[in-house]
Amino acid sequence: MSKIALILAVLSIPLSIAIFSGGSKEAEAVTDAEAPIVLELFTSQSCSSCPPADRLLGELAQENDNIIALSCNVTYWNHLHWKDTLSKKFCTERQRSYVDDLNSRGPYTPQVVVNGRHEMVGSQRSKVTTAINKEVRANNVQPIQLNLSKNILEISLPNLNESEQGGDYTLLLLAHGVPHTQSIPSGENSGRTVNYTNPVENIVSLGDWNGEARELQPDISVLPEASGYVVLAQKNGVTGNIVAAGQVKAR
Repeated sequence: MSKIALILAVLSIPLSIAIFSGGSKEAEAVTDAEAPIVLELFTSQSCSSCPPADRLLGELAQENDNIIALSCNVTYWNHLHWKDTLSKKFCTERQRSYVDDLNSRGPYTPQVVVNGRHEMVGSQRSKVTTAINKEVRANNVQPIQLNLSKNILEISLPNLNESEQGGDYTLLLLAHGVPHTQSIPSGENSGRTVNYTNPVENIVSLGDWNGEARELQPDISVLPEASGYVVLAQKNGVTGNIVAAGQVKAR
């Protein structure tokens, strides 16, 4: 990294990072995941380095049904001659919170966060898949069973390991849209058409949880219609380690 880029990172100025890495086929192959693996990609339509990461997120989601892939489009590049049509202020805030929790360099795109535990440049397939495989082996995330019944989301929370029960966990409900294809006529990605996987449209807190088995039935009619829903349980706040996760398609 150049001295200038390093200084910018220390100052927490948003960065757009173009890094592409290869790697062995072993490193690039995703081990079959039986437990949920949550991938949150912080991206932007105004970031010229992001399309390879957007594409990789879609590919990984196709490779394994237990991968919960989410695109969270940030707002801080909207001044670059194109306003991201999917950008949300809460995505920017969520990423900044991850920066603090993970002690990473200042917010940048494309950044992917794996299970709330690891962060890296979202276009680096070998590093992303290595993190996924590490989480598969560790089995850190328990499944949350979700069922959609009209306007009621039926949530069955698991019993965490005894050592994890009694902890301080936050439950989040994320609503996402359908995969979105965007033609970009101006800005850094002028002339490009980019596909976005499960763009996050809403994040709602469902309150605290102590890690013991529990049933919830929130009414989702108060939210705009969504393509799918994801429930996350995160430790010590909204961007801590993810200990349980589930997803369900609405349409």
